Amino acid sequence: MKRPYIPFLAFLVLLFLTIPFSFDFATSVVPGWHTTIFPPYFIWGLILIIVLLLVTIGYWLLSKRVDKINWTLFAFHFILTIPTVIFLKFPSIFLDVQQTNHEEIIKAISLRIKFIPLAWTLFIIGQTLFIIYFIRTINSKRITT
Repeated sequence: MKRPYIPFLAFLVLLFLTIPFSFDFATSVVPGWHTTIFPPYFIWGLILIIVLLLVTIGYWLLSKRVDKINWTLFAFHFILTIPTVIFLKFPSIFLDVQQTNHEEIIKAISLRIKFIPLAWTLFIIGQTLFIIYFIRTINSKRITT
């Protein structure tokens, strides 16, 4: 296996991790009603899946066009993407359900609420860096050929 395929495979694994295998979103259980209510986590998950699909396609295109990938930028991009995938896949990551003290539960929930926007900000920064890297790499490849 050539090395340029490693970023493609890494983001393909992230893409498969974010795809929900049970599409259990809020639906009406009242007979005769055909109402579907999409909760916010479903919409954010859909956005994440679409972006990861585009990034995976981008790394696949890069692996076909270039022989050398910027590994530092790939690692930085991958690390900035991981927190959002973790928060989406494991929504109760900082919550201890065995906790009996209500103040500790509230502290854990407020900590998680503070980390979610930070994770999405890191995700957006990572994707922006990838877009810049992708455009520069494709344009430099066009100039040299």
